[in-house]
Amino acid sequence: MTRKKTTISLAPIESDEIESLVEEGAFTSKSDVLRTAFREMLEEKPRYKVDIAVNLYKKEKITEGRAAEIAGVSREEFKEILEKRGIRKTVGKKEDEKEKIEKLKAGLNE
Repeated sequence: MTRKKTTISLAPIESDEIESLVEEGAFTSKSDVLRTAFREMLEEKPRYKVDIAVNLYKKEKITEGRAAEIAGVSREEFKEILEKRGIRKTVGKKEDEKEKIEKLKAGLNE
């Protein structure tokens, strides 16, 4: 899996502060600082996990089950979240392929 390079804009003082943490040995790299800050933010504000899960699900990057896992809720709770946000379940590509195969099989058996 190739990683997508992300550019992050910081104020000069923020960049200096992050660099200071790395230079003092608190972190191994600037990326390590940002990953740690991001993880801690999600622990502090779990509602962001729901937003992330919904967004990735809408983009069809993850399944409903994986989205529920990321959000930290059951599948039923995640379905309710989607419903409240007006998001309808989409049939994934794998399900479309299964349906096509079943139709082909049915056509051959007639």
